[in-house]
Amino acid sequence: MTSISDHRRRIALGLLGGLLATGLAVGTGPAAGSEREPEPLPASVDAEAEDGLAFGDFLAGHVAAARGELAAADRYFGRAFALNPTNRDLLGQVFVLALARGEFATALEHAEAVLETGIGAEEARLLVALTAADRGDFDVARAEFEKLPATGLAALVGPLLDGWAMFGAGGPAALDEARERLRDEESLGALNRYHEAMLLLLAGRTPAAIEQLAAEIPAEGPAPMRMIRAYAAALAAAGRTDEAAAALRAQLQDGGEQALIEAALATLEAGEPLPPPFEDPKGGMADALLGMAQALQQERSAMQAIVYARLATYLRPELAEASLLIGDVLAGEENYPEAIAAYEEVPADSPLAGDADLRIARALHVEGRREDSYARLEQLAEAEPDRIDALVQLGDLLRRDEAYLRAEEAYSAAIARIGEPQPEDWTLFYARGITYERTKRWTEAEEDFLLALELQPEQPFVLNYLGYSWVDMGRHLDQARGMLERAVELRPSDGFIVDSLGWVHYRLGEYDEAVEALERAVELEPGDPVINDHLGDAYWRVGRQREARYQWERALTLEPEDDEIPKIERKLERGLPDATGDRI
Repeated sequence: MTSISDHRRRIALGLLGGLLATGLAVGTGPAAGSEREPEPLPASVDAEAEDGLAFGDFLAGHVAAARGELAAADRYFGRAFALNPTNRDLLGQVFVLALARGEFATALEHAEAVLETGIGAEEARLLVALTAADRGDFDVARAEFEKLPATGLAALVGPLLDGWAMFGAGGPAALDEARERLRDEESLGALNRYHEAMLLLLAGRTPAAIEQLAAEIPAEGPAPMRMIRAYAAALAAAGRTDEAAAALRAQLQDGGEQALIEAALATLEAGEPLPPPFEDPKGGMADALLGMAQALQQERSAMQAIVYARLATYLRPELAEASLLIGDVLAGEENYPEAIAAYEEVPADSPLAGDADLRIARALHVEGRREDSYARLEQLAEAEPDRIDALVQLGDLLRRDEAYLRAEEAYSAAIARIGEPQPEDWTLFYARGITYERTKRWTEAEEDFLLALELQPEQPFVLNYLGYSWVDMGRHLDQARGMLERAVELRPSDGFIVDSLGWVHYRLGEYDEAVEALERAVELEPGDPVINDHLGDAYWRVGRQREARYQWERALTLEPEDDEIPKIERKLERGLPDATGDRI
């Protein structure tokens, strides 16, 4: 089992391990100094619990929690707790669930009792401290932070929170002390240094903040969004507006979070002051909790990520990033109704409101509410006539549902909005080309695939799709083979692309080469019926008839398309006819 110190080092490296081994409780165990073990719920409940109802609810609560079904878990544990109000385990579960669901009044009602029992005490201590900070009583908040355990997550987030409490209590005069507090013990690395820069910025030491933030932003690739916003805000505050805009545009090109970057750029271009990610100590605490939640999300510690994100929203209810994170975690747990509810908490005036709508539409689609999903995306596309996000997602969902004509309309509407196509727009033409091909409009499909290749000449998916289609139609065979060979060089572990190359060898009568490529393709994608069927054909042509029949039989077990089943059955019965029909 990983030691606490090893575990904390993993967090500092961005590899935060999951602490939720079983069940729901997210605390680090009994309160500091307590040696008591959590009490198990007795198998025989008290006289009020008829027919073992409390024990059944206790078990059902754990099952629901494991599935990410917070509302159901809350209901089951709440009923069990009502029949066993002195049980410490149940109290901790009810408290943490209230926190995870954002029911802060209920969580506060239980917080003191939780601190006495020790189950979930870390989260209860944080909630009590944050309550004091929320009312501006930073000295009381500091006293509570000092009681946090010196191990586990509290040892990592505690210095960040306490540093901001110091700054809240003492203002700029406490800057050096607060900065030193952030450096205590093991830290979260870049997150701590970012918060140190924010302390400098809020204390009016803008040049020093710029220097520290510049050192944290990678030379290539996207930077953490809040860090780049802080850097741009600091540059703008120093009168270096052009540099601020350039830094934001560089992140946009590197695939940063477009909505937030575009909003920041619009603010600069309008000549308005660009605010940093937060502007007071409470905002600093919320940001620190969000940073911890993001680290936990990356390591799939679902419940803990939700709890820390909820604590962030306790101080800043409008914090859209936290609501999106909660929704994403719940969606990852396939709890789509509660994920949608979390996404709906994103304020309508937030730059991230559109992202929330896209996620809601995706969740509706996964739930099986397809037309509701389409309608939401159509409304979003109409409301934002300068954006293509909703139209692209609409096209992708319709294409997945094999509604190719409607998908083509969505992609065409998106293409009409982009103006002169840029290299990154290849996906639009590739996707629309697929819809044309599936609806038997090859001339239009070919035009789109060729344009996609013009925009991205080395794009392996386009090389594969166009090359395979040409081979299937007996056109441009030498060019198609070259395209497929290049696609395999670019993606040698993609079984579908390797299959395409094997099939072009087959269609050209190069059966030994076909066998070699198709055997590799089956290794990479053993569960695909088409690839197994292709390998069967190649085996037959090189005289390996027993192996050919095995591959065809296997293909039938892998749920091939309905119109392929009689073809495979006919091959099993009669074998393949003369090879002249294969070749182009």
